[in-house]
Amino acid sequence: MGSVRTAATVSTSEASTSGSSSWLPARPRRVVVQRGSQPSSINWDRWELMMYARMEAAEKEGSTDEGEESAAQDGSAAAGASTSSSGSASAASFSGRLAASDLTAAYFRRWDDPAAHQPALQDRLLTSAWREALTPGSLEGKTVLDVGCGLGLLSLMAAKAGAARVIAVDGSAGACDSARRIVRANGLEDRITVVHGAIESLRELPGLGAGGKVDVVLSGWMGAGLLAGGMINGVAHAVQTWLKPGGMVLPDRVSLWAAALEDRDALLEAKESWSRVSGFDMSAALAQAIKHPRRDVLTRKSQLLSAPQRLAEWRTAELRPDAVLDAATGAYARCPIQLTAVREERLFGLVMWWDATWTLGGALEGEGKSPVRFTTHPLSSASHYQQLMLDFPKSVRLAADDVVGGELVLRPGTTDPRDLEVSLEVAAAGTGITGSYRISHLPVASA
Repeated sequence: MGSVRTAATVSTSEASTSGSSSWLPARPRRVVVQRGSQPSSINWDRWELMMYARMEAAEKEGSTDEGEESAAQDGSAAAGASTSSSGSASAASFSGRLAASDLTAAYFRRWDDPAAHQPALQDRLLTSAWREALTPGSLEGKTVLDVGCGLGLLSLMAAKAGAARVIAVDGSAGACDSARRIVRANGLEDRITVVHGAIESLRELPGLGAGGKVDVVLSGWMGAGLLAGGMINGVAHAVQTWLKPGGMVLPDRVSLWAAALEDRDALLEAKESWSRVSGFDMSAALAQAIKHPRRDVLTRKSQLLSAPQRLAEWRTAELRPDAVLDAATGAYARCPIQLTAVREERLFGLVMWWDATWTLGGALEGEGKSPVRFTTHPLSSASHYQQLMLDFPKSVRLAADDVVGGELVLRPGTTDPRDLEVSLEVAAAGTGITGSYRISHLPVASA
């Protein structure tokens, strides 16, 4: 896939597809900036958009057959993109799906509310990493493109780091309006220009002129499970279209990790919370609830049943729109899994996290300058990203040195390409396990 590097069954029918959720009650844990997302009511904006898409498709085709409704639901038929989970979608069709989907407009509207940006803005670990990377003078005289600028924090940091010009781009009209006000309030309107629009749709950038390029592309594009949000495609477009040869992309490297998970405490809490609700036994919902991926933090080091494995790595300066997805499979990455149990214990699922690295000037670790690192590792200080827990349909008893082996596949959402779909097929202790999970790209309200 060019820019992605992946590290190198008795099947159960209980595969699940769901949004990122928290199926546990609120409980005291390590102090974090934001709790995991809570079960939400119907997303009426998305539902209404999908209903309109269905009706329009039915009017055009003169039929309401289920297969056609499913195609209309995807919101990208006009782009001719395939949404089969087996995946023959090309990277070009992924760009088309993002551009054509009505759900993309709904996605950007979610960011109109400044409250949607608060979890990231109030994440001291994340903002400290950016401040450490963008030190005074580090961008002296450079032209910078901020992709998905939100309220403009990274653009402000870039200007303070010496950038001569910062072009801040975001698809949310509300976020751009707020960003302009914030830029003026900080007296930096002479160096920061805020542009409303999806980066993929822009044909020119203010102040660059015909064929103009930028020295630096920066973006806080990382989402839940790293890839939820689909912003990696926008960064790839910015790199290919607007970055000078030899220019910098920040962060310059991101990696996705996983480890085997013991999740007994969470399961016990879930059983207790569902066993009695307003005097009714609702424990029958538990089997469905635990299939949903959960954003949470580990409470004990012993919950890690294996050493971590790096599933995939992206060098952002190498990103290109035609290589974001594998042309043959339509996947971001296919990741072999081989995790070795460190002790005898029950395996409940996988825990996933990611890290990012900022290396200014191309200096690598060991060459006199250490990169700035940010991680959502389970044993690090908790950030608002937390970790992603993928619980299996059933737990498996492992002996020490048993191997959990198989494959995990990451691809864009079938209905909404900004979601992240994770499918896995692994074997452990002679038992095969399959699972399918959907991680929503929607911003989580701050707690």
